[in-house]
Amino acid sequence: MVLPVVAGVDGSDSSLRAVDWAADAAVRHEAPLRVLCATGPALGTPVPDLRENAERIRDLAVEHARKRVPSVEVTGEIVPENAADALLSAGRNAFTLVVGSRGRGGVTGMLLGSVGLAVAGRADCPVVVVRGEPDSGTEPVVLGVQDEDAEEATGRAPGIEDTAEGRSAAEFAFREAQRRGCELIALHAWRTSGGEPDSGTPEEGDAAEQGRARAEKVIDEAVGPARERYPDVVVRRRATGGPARQALLNAAREASLLVVGAHARHGHFGLQLGLVNHAVLHHSPCPVAVVPQA
Repeated sequence: MVLPVVAGVDGSDSSLRAVDWAADAAVRHEAPLRVLCATGPALGTPVPDLRENAERIRDLAVEHARKRVPSVEVTGEIVPENAADALLSAGRNAFTLVVGSRGRGGVTGMLLGSVGLAVAGRADCPVVVVRGEPDSGTEPVVLGVQDEDAEEATGRAPGIEDTAEGRSAAEFAFREAQRRGCELIALHAWRTSGGEPDSGTPEEGDAAEQGRARAEKVIDEAVGPARERYPDVVVRRRATGGPARQALLNAAREASLLVVGAHARHGHFGLQLGLVNHAVLHHSPCPVAVVPQA
């Protein structure tokens, strides 16, 4: 059974861009496309009006997708739940969930901007939040190998521990790069109080060299298994000192997709994504894929 790519729609231009991304992904991965529109609680709006509006949004999105990718099986569905719950439920049997970065709430509860954040930290499948302008699809896929949140959560240097989410994100990134026919940039940023090897004191230069060497080792360990499965994907390592969020945002300027792993966190759901993932979801100039722990 081939799992579908699921796109959440709310009638906004942002959600139509999400449909475009999802449709192209369905072609790349030879998967069906499911367009989902959640009505949410009525909150005073007459149910027939709510249903009619949802049907219009669904039908327009389905027609839009079918015109873009005639070869793909496209279906539409209206779910009488709030958007986050509807998408999380759909994600249990989806290849990928795709949402826009901003919503206008054309249907009650379908504010995809906030929904994307809610779903990305809790879904059982990868979640793509479509940001930025359409790309050619040939720009690199950027894989963020861990981040500085790991140090904050564990007291250890980020990326040193062997994590399932890192491997899952690598698998997703390599598969995307292979299907797109583009190269993959595997990026890891380490914290440093000093400068680059050619700046500052000799001690700072030595520390930077050591940090770079360790970061490259972290990258190799994270991408090793996926690299063996996708030997045709060209990989560039990028190890840099400084904040992970800034390094990822800088790399995203030249990327068609930024891939990060979701951390298994407990407590307030807003922290499940981690500070770095929150930053890239808010500010990335390209689509962001958040891949959950395997």
